[in-house]
Amino acid sequence: MYALVFELNSIQSYLFSSGRLRDVAGASELLDQMTYGDGNLLDVVLDALGMDEKTIRFSRRAGGAIYAFCDDRDGLMRFMRLWTLAVQQWAPGIDFSLGVGEGATHAEAFDAARRAMNADANRKRPNLPLASPLATRSRRTGQAADGDASWKPKDGPMDAATARKKQMADLSKAGFLKRFAPEGSNLGWRDWPTDLEGESGKGAFPFNGDDRTVALIHADGNGLGQLLMHIRDAAKKDDSRFVELFRAFSNAVAATTQSTAQQATKKILLPARRDGECLAARPILLGGDDITVIVRADLAMDYCKVFSEAFEKASRDELKKLASDHNISGLPSRLTLAFGLVYLRASQPFHMAIHLAEGLLAEAKKAAKAKNQDNPESSIAFYRITGSLVDDYAQIVTRALSHHFGDETFIDTLGVYYFAEQQPRLGDLLELAETLGADDMARGPTRQLMTLMGHDKDQVKRRYKRWRQLMADNNDKKVRLKKYDALMNKLAGISTDATLPYSDSDDAVRRTPLGDALALLSLMRARSITDTQKEHAA
Repeated sequence: MYALVFELNSIQSYLFSSGRLRDVAGASELLDQMTYGDGNLLDVVLDALGMDEKTIRFSRRAGGAIYAFCDDRDGLMRFMRLWTLAVQQWAPGIDFSLGVGEGATHAEAFDAARRAMNADANRKRPNLPLASPLATRSRRTGQAADGDASWKPKDGPMDAATARKKQMADLSKAGFLKRFAPEGSNLGWRDWPTDLEGESGKGAFPFNGDDRTVALIHADGNGLGQLLMHIRDAAKKDDSRFVELFRAFSNAVAATTQSTAQQATKKILLPARRDGECLAARPILLGGDDITVIVRADLAMDYCKVFSEAFEKASRDELKKLASDHNISGLPSRLTLAFGLVYLRASQPFHMAIHLAEGLLAEAKKAAKAKNQDNPESSIAFYRITGSLVDDYAQIVTRALSHHFGDETFIDTLGVYYFAEQQPRLGDLLELAETLGADDMARGPTRQLMTLMGHDKDQVKRRYKRWRQLMADNNDKKVRLKKYDALMNKLAGISTDATLPYSDSDDAVRRTPLGDALALLSLMRARSITDTQKEHAA
C-alpha cells in the first residue's frame, strides 16, 4: 500500500499578499477550485492520467490538502508529478509540502507519508516562473513581475501570482461564495463586496458613514485531534475501511462548517443589509474547520457568537450521524471553535493583520485547552488596532497593554473570553461595554485611567476613587455603578473596595477587562448609528 500526503503551506499569506480585496477574492476561488466544484483541478489531472477515484482513493481532498492511496507505486508517482506541476501553474507562488510512504496497511502507509511530508516542510521550492537577475518588481508584493502578465495603470507591473488571482476575479463563475448563501436566499456573486477602497458603486463595501473599520475574523476548530484518534482506532480494527472512515470524517467537518457559514449569513448579514448595497462581509476561506472572513466591525462579535453556536449545534448532528452510519463509538459530543479577531481600518495591510489574527487564535486555543484539555470551550481573543499595525500579539501585550510599577505588572486586557459558561465570558464583557457606554455613565474618567496608568499609578488610584465616589453620590448613577461592580467581579474577581480596576494576583501580574470594554465602545456607537438609519428607513 502506498500513500501520498499533500498540503498547502502559508495559505493566509498567499491570500492576502497583494492587499486588494478583489485579488483576495480571486485567490479564494483559485484555491477553492483546486479540489472543489465542477471541473476542479484535481479531477482534470485525474482525467489527463486516465485515472479515477477507484485507481487513486482519497481520504481527504479539501482545504488545500490531499490524502491519496494507491496499490501501484508507479501510478501514484505519475499522479504526484503531474499534480505538483499543475498546482504550480494553477497557483503560481503557492508553497506546499508533500510526502510519499509505503506500508502493509493504509495506516502504516499514511504515517510514513506524513513523516516524509514533515521532513519536506523545510524544503524551499523556487517560485515559478523564475525571474531574471534584472527584473521589475510588483509594487504591492515586491515579487518579480511576470513578463507575460498584462500591465494595468492601476496596478503597474504584476508578479505571476497576482496576475493569476486577477484572472480568477471574474466572480460571475464563483462557486466558493455559494457555500455561504443560505438555501432559498438567491444570493449571487454580486451580493458580496469586492472593493474596500471605493466610496460607493458596484462591489463597494457598505461601511457605516465615515467609519471604515472592519474586522478580520479567523477561526479554527478544537477537538479534532481527539476525534481523529477515535476514527483511527476504528480504522485499525478494519483497515479496508480506512479511506471510507477518514473521507466520512472530512465530509462531516465540511458539512458542519458550510451549514454554520450559511446560518451566520442568514442571522447576521442578511438582517443588517441596507437597500441597494452589498452584504457587509467578504468570505475569504472555508476549508475543513478553517474559516476566514472580513466583516464590518459593528457586526463582528455577533457574527462570531452566531458562528460558534451554530457550529457546535451542527457538529453535534454530524457527529451523531457519523457514529451511527459508520459504527464508531466514543466520539466527542460536539466540536468547538477558537477565534482570532482583529479590528482595523480598511486601508491597513491585511497581510499583517492575518498574522495577528493567527496569533490571537493560537492564544484563544491555548487558553481554552489549558482550562479543559479534553473538552475545550469555544473561545475568542481580539484586538483593536488604533495606531500602526504590529503583527505579533505578544509584542502588543508587552509594549501597548502592559504597565510596570516595581515588581507589579498591570495588563489592560483579560486576553481570552469564552462564549458559554467559562469565565471570563464574552457576554459579560459586552454587557460591561454597554454599561460604560450608557448616557448617564461617566465614561470619560475610565478612559483616562487607561491612559494615566502608563505614567502615575498613585494618580490613577485617586482618580478611580473620586470617580467611584461621584457615581455613588448620584442616585441615578448608583445603579450603573452597582452593575459595573458586579460585572468587574464576574469577569476578573475585582472587588468593590479595590483601589485600582485590576485583579488581585499572587504572581504580581494584574489584569483588567476595562481596556477590552473601552475598545468595543466606539464599535457599539457605530452599531447605534446603523440602527438609527434602519429606523429612519422603516
